[in-house]
Amino acid sequence: MATQKVYVAKDVLLDYCTKIFCAAGMEPEDAVVVADNLVFADLRGMDSHGVMRVPAYTKRLRDGGTLPKSDIEIVRQSPTTAVVDGHNGMGQVVSKFCMELAIDKADKAGVAFVAARGSNHFGMASYFSQMALKHDMIGMVCTSPAAHLLAPTGGIDPILDNNPFSFAIPAGEQFPVVLDMATSVVSRGKIASAKKRGDRIPWDWAMTIDGEPTDDPDLAFDGILLPVGGYKGYGLTVISGVMAAMLSNAALLSRDICDFYTDTDRPQNIGHLFGAIKIDCFCDVPDFKARMDEMVLEIKGSRKAKGVEEIILPGERGYKNYRRNSAEGVPLNETVFNDMNAVAVSYGMEPLKLA
Repeated sequence: MATQKVYVAKDVLLDYCTKIFCAAGMEPEDAVVVADNLVFADLRGMDSHGVMRVPAYTKRLRDGGTLPKSDIEIVRQSPTTAVVDGHNGMGQVVSKFCMELAIDKADKAGVAFVAARGSNHFGMASYFSQMALKHDMIGMVCTSPAAHLLAPTGGIDPILDNNPFSFAIPAGEQFPVVLDMATSVVSRGKIASAKKRGDRIPWDWAMTIDGEPTDDPDLAFDGILLPVGGYKGYGLTVISGVMAAMLSNAALLSRDICDFYTDTDRPQNIGHLFGAIKIDCFCDVPDFKARMDEMVLEIKGSRKAKGVEEIILPGERGYKNYRRNSAEGVPLNETVFNDMNAVAVSYGMEPLKLA
C-alpha cells in the first residue's frame, strides 16, 4: 500500500539533515554541502536523490566506507585542467570543490575540465552543472560506476553502472536548459523510492538478476537496470564512465566497483569529470541568451500531440517543482521521513516533529 506524504519547510529540512551529518562526524561546512545537495533534489522533485539517501550515506560513514572528513588534494594541473584526489571524502564535498575549480579556471582561460578520483556517490549531477549558470557559463559533469547495475547489450551480467551526466545551459527570460540523466531508463534510486512507497514499477525499468522482466521493485533493486534507448544507452554508459574514470584513474572495471548500498565498508574510488565553458569567449552573452530564449519558445510553441497540454524543456519541470516546494514545503514520503528520524535518533538527536 502506498504511504502518505509529509511536508517539511526547506530551511528546517536543510538544518536537520546538516545536524545529522555533523553527528555522523562531518565538519559543519561539509555537512551543509551534503545536506543542501539532498534537499535540492527533493525540492526539484527528484526524491530518488533526496533525503531518502540519509540512511545510506550515514551507514557508509559508520562502516568506514566513506570518510567523514574530506582531505582534498590537487595532484596535477594546468591552466585549463586539473586532477583532484578526494581521498575517500564525501562525493558532494569533493565535487563542489572540483566544479568551483573548473569555473575558476574557465573564468581565466575560457574552458576548463577537472577530473576527480577517490570520491564517492555525489547525489544529483545537475546540482554541480548548474553551479556554472550564475557565472554565464555552460556546466557539464559525468560520473563513473557506483554499483553493478547495467548489463552490456546482449548480456545479463551487470558489470556496468548507469553513469549519469548533466549539462546546464543558461537562457535569458526562460528557464535554463538542464539535462540530468542516467543512462538507464530510471536510476536505482527511483526503484528504491518505489520500494519506499510500496508501488510496483513499469515493466521496462529493470530485469531480475537472471535477466527476466519484472515489475517487482525488490527483484529489480537487486537485479539489472535496463538502458535507455537499448544499445544507445549502453553506448552512453560506456562513454560517460570512460570520461569520468579513465582520466583520473578512478574505478571503472567491474572488479574494482564497490556497491554504494552493500559494500559500505569499502572505499568506492568514484571518478567524476567537471567542465565549464565561458560563453563570452565564444559570443556575446546577451546574444547567446536571447537565442536560447528563441529556441526554447520555438520548441514550446510547436504543435502538440493529442492529449498533451504543454511541451517542456529539459530541467523545466525541476525549476517549477523547486518554486512550488520552496513555498509549500518539501514533500517527503512518510517512510523516508521516519527513516531519516530513525538515523537522527541513533545519533542521540531528537526526532524532527512536524508543526
